[in-house]
Amino acid sequence: MTERTESQEFITGLELQAAKQRLEAILFAAEGPVGVRYLARRAGQSCQATRRLLESLQADYANRGVRLVQDGQKYCFSVPDKLTPEPAQPRPKVGLSRQAMEVLALIITKGALARKEILQLRGVTSDKALVSLLERKLLTTKRDYLKKVLVYDLSEELLERWGFASREELLQEIESRRRGL
Repeated sequence: MTERTESQEFITGLELQAAKQRLEAILFAAEGPVGVRYLARRAGQSCQATRRLLESLQADYANRGVRLVQDGQKYCFSVPDKLTPEPAQPRPKVGLSRQAMEVLALIITKGALARKEILQLRGVTSDKALVSLLERKLLTTKRDYLKKVLVYDLSEELLERWGFASREELLQEIESRRRGL
C-alpha cells in the first residue's frame, strides 16, 4: 500500500465541488452527527482531506439558514437557534369519506338540515359522516326551536378555509363551475 503525498491530497476545481457535494449528501442523509472517519470512508478520501473539506463547507454555510456544526469529532447540519421555526400546527385529516362528501354537498346546496332530513334525502343514516364533519369543524350545530331539532350547517371555518365570505358566494362559485364559466 502506498502512502499518499500532500500533493495527491490536494483537490482542485470540479473535483473540489464534487467532493463537497458528496459530503453534503452524506451529511443530509445521516440521521444524526457523523464522524470524520465515517465521512472519509463513504466519500473515498483520507481523514485529513475530509477535515479540510468540512472546514470549507463550514465556511460556505456560515451565513446561511443551515449551518454545518461540529460536535466533538462529529459533524451535522443544524438550524441556528434564532431561525428555529415554530412547531407546526397539526394538520387536519385530509380525506373525507364518500358519505361525508354527500352530506356536505347536501348541506351546501339545501342549507341547514336536521338529521332526519339528511336521512330522508340520502336514504341511509349519516351519523358517522356528521361526526367526522363536526370533528373537522366543517359543520356547526344549531338548535331549531320551531322544529325542536338540532340542525347542521356550514361552519365559518369551512368557508374561510375554502376562501369564501358566505354561503351565497360559495353557491355562486358552484353555479359558475356548472355552467363552465
